[in-house]
Amino acid sequence: MNRRLRARRSPQIDVTLLAIVLMLTGAGLLSILSASAPVAEQGLSHTLYYVQRQGMWCVVGLVALVAATFVNMTLIRGLAKWVLLATAALLMCTHVPGIGITELGSSRWLRVGPFSVQPSEVAKLSLAVYLADRLARQGDKPWSLLTVRHTLAPTLGVLALVLVQPDLGTTIVLAICAFAVFFAYGTRIWLLGGTALVAVAGVLYSSFNTDYQRQRWIGFLNPWAEPQGNGYQLVQSLMAIGSGGVLGVGFGQSKQKLFYLPIQYADFIFAVLAEEFGLIGCVSLLALFLLLAWRGISIAREARDPFHALLALALTTIVVGQAYINIGVVTASLPTTGIPLPFLSFGGSSLVITMFSMGLLLNISRHNHKAQEAQAAAENGALEARSGAGQP
Repeated sequence: MNRRLRARRSPQIDVTLLAIVLMLTGAGLLSILSASAPVAEQGLSHTLYYVQRQGMWCVVGLVALVAATFVNMTLIRGLAKWVLLATAALLMCTHVPGIGITELGSSRWLRVGPFSVQPSEVAKLSLAVYLADRLARQGDKPWSLLTVRHTLAPTLGVLALVLVQPDLGTTIVLAICAFAVFFAYGTRIWLLGGTALVAVAGVLYSSFNTDYQRQRWIGFLNPWAEPQGNGYQLVQSLMAIGSGGVLGVGFGQSKQKLFYLPIQYADFIFAVLAEEFGLIGCVSLLALFLLLAWRGISIAREARDPFHALLALALTTIVVGQAYINIGVVTASLPTTGIPLPFLSFGGSSLVITMFSMGLLLNISRHNHKAQEAQAAAENGALEARSGAGQP
C-alpha cells in the first residue's frame, strides 16, 4: 500500500477533552483545599477533612470515567428507561422520613450508610440518556400521542419531581438540557418557545410561592439593601471577587473565606477562586469550560449515530450550562440557586456523575475515531483498486 494513502493514526479518544477534565478536577481539589481549610480546622480540628473526602470521590470519579469510556454504549442505551424509572423512585424517596435528608427546607438527599447521595445529580445523566435514546428511535417519523407519552411526559415528570424537592437550580439545568436536545432533533421553534413560556411561568410561580426562594429573589434584586440579611451571601461574594483584582491575592490568602462567605467550599467556591487568582484565574476557568463546550459539540457533530450525537450534546449542555449558571449566581448576574460548580464544588454525587458523563463523551469520541478509520480504510482501498486497474 502506498504510504501516502495510509490514514494517519490518531488517538482513540479525545485527548484535549481528557486534559480539560483532568485540569478542572485538579483545580477543584486545590480550590477546596484553600476554601475549606479554615472551616475544617475550626469545626472539625482537621484542616484537610474536606479535601481528603473530595480526593476519595476523585478516585471514584476517575474509575467511573474510565469505566464509562470503555463501556458498551448499547448496554447504556438498553438501560435508559429502567435507569430513569429508578431515578424517579429515588427522587420520591427523598421525601420519606428516615431515608430522605431535609436541610434548609429542601429534601434533596438520601442517606446511604455514612454517606449522603443526591438523586437529582443522577437525574441529569439518566434524563440525557433517555431523551437521546427515544428521539434517536423516533427518527423522521411524525409525532403522535405515543411519542408525546414516551418523551415529553417522562421529561416533565422528572422536572416536577426535582422542582418539588424544591431544587430550582437543577430543574433549570434539566430543562436547558431537554430544550437543547429537542432543538437539535428538529422540534419546531414555536413549540419550543411556547413550552419555554409555560416553563418560565411555572418557575416564577414556584419561586414566589416558596418562602426561601422568594427571599433569594429579594436578595438578588438588591443585595445591598440587606447586607446582613437576604443579601449577605451575595454581598460577601461580590466583595471577594472585587478584592481579587487582576492577579488575585494569592493561593490560600482569601479573607472572605474566613467565616464571612457561607459554605465557601461548595456553591460559592468561584468567589474564593476569584479572590485568590483574580481576573486571570477567572478567565482561565471560563476558557476551560468554553474549550469543553467546543470539544463536546465537535464530538456531537462528528458522530454518525444519532443516539451518540444527541447524547454528546446533552451531556455537554448539562456540564457547561451548570457551570455558567453557577458563575452567574456567584457574580450576582442570575438569581441565587443552590447549584454546584462542576468539578470544583465539594460534593461526591456531583463529581462522580460529572466524570461518568465525561467518560461517556470520551466513549463517543472513540466510536467517532473508529468510524473515521473505517471510512479512511475504505477510501484507501478504493484508490488502490482504481490504481491497480489502471496499471498495464
